[in-house]
Amino acid sequence: MKSLSKWSALFTLLLIMNSCLKDECTNALKYVELNPVMMKAEDFRTNTITTTSTQELKNPGKIYFYKNYLLVNERGKGIHFYNLEDLSNPRHEIFYNIPGNFDIAIKNDQLIVDNVIDLISIDIKDIQHPELKIRSKNYKNVSEAAGQQFVAYYEKTNRTRVIDCSETGPNETFTNWNGGWWFSLSSASFDASVFSFNEVNSGTGNVGVAGSTTKFMLAKDMLYTLNDYQLWTWNTSSLDAIQKIDMGWGIETLFAQNDLLFVGSTSGMSIFSLDNPLSPRKLSELSHATACDPVVVQGNTAYVTLRSGNACTGNENQLDVIDISNATNPKLLKTYPMKNPHGLAILNDKLFICEGSYGFKILDASDRDKIKEKVFAKDIKSTDVIALSENFVMVVGDEGFNILDVSNTGNIKVISKINVEK
Repeated sequence: MKSLSKWSALFTLLLIMNSCLKDECTNALKYVELNPVMMKAEDFRTNTITTTSTQELKNPGKIYFYKNYLLVNERGKGIHFYNLEDLSNPRHEIFYNIPGNFDIAIKNDQLIVDNVIDLISIDIKDIQHPELKIRSKNYKNVSEAAGQQFVAYYEKTNRTRVIDCSETGPNETFTNWNGGWWFSLSSASFDASVFSFNEVNSGTGNVGVAGSTTKFMLAKDMLYTLNDYQLWTWNTSSLDAIQKIDMGWGIETLFAQNDLLFVGSTSGMSIFSLDNPLSPRKLSELSHATACDPVVVQGNTAYVTLRSGNACTGNENQLDVIDISNATNPKLLKTYPMKNPHGLAILNDKLFICEGSYGFKILDASDRDKIKEKVFAKDIKSTDVIALSENFVMVVGDEGFNILDVSNTGNIKVISKINVEK
């Protein structure tokens, strides 16, 4: 009996212990938290542009090439100037503090940028001493109630949160979180600017080169800009608004070639005639799956990248090749599968495509029906590219800026690098 009692007690103890044990499952969720920095109109509508030479590059946005300078936007904060006279040794010269700045255009030493809700023109004949010349107030057409504050930019903070497996995690779209905004790291790379060194502007004067995700485009001696739903035409010398065209929501990018202006949106590509630069005239529209779509053009061909894993909620990862020989009736020629294409550039049939964390590609586009991959450098993380020439390109990614020698596509060489501060 004692032996039986002993085993009964042990069995009872095991039952009690088992009933106290519960399966536990947790996930460490990594995300980027974006908290808005607010400003009143009187705080950003000053008459001077302050500068510094010590600002670190932490959150690069749009990029612009002018003369021997690479301009890199620090998202919502201002512009870095890098001297590229020696490609093996890019030199940071100065930083302009411009709250709410994301887009850039330059003509004849006139720098035109956004400043929260305003459009401003800055004389940069002397890079070290910028002079604010013109302010066009509220080009974004938002309400300006007395004392109202506006979002100048968002401060990014990397966060980790441990959640129970049963708890719903974030999706790829923006979601409010503790008063700020966050999205998962898989979509934490914003759209990137990508440039080609082609002469895409047919106006006169010394004009810089913009990129495939720019919302500002200089062409035909005019400035064209996008807000959330309108295409605007501006007089560059006075920054007077000449015309606005309602486009619908989701318009994103501009690209100009000769007498045509291409507008990329989340749902397709529109083509406008610039025969009358004061009044762009819509010629056609080609729809595609919902996705962010940078557009670049060479000759009678437009190249569009679509990608998943971003705020545009697209599910496609591809390169679309479009025949624009008849601008009133563009036709999709072929679609090429991609990994996760971001920015792109084309120069003399060399097509450069940034595949995000997957790497960097160079393709032979001499036959648009049979585009061939020449090299896929998987160790070069890239979100955008500047084609300085057929031999030299600048590739931008999360780890910094690489200037590459691509004269031999089978042996890409890194000749210099600009680090991004983490």
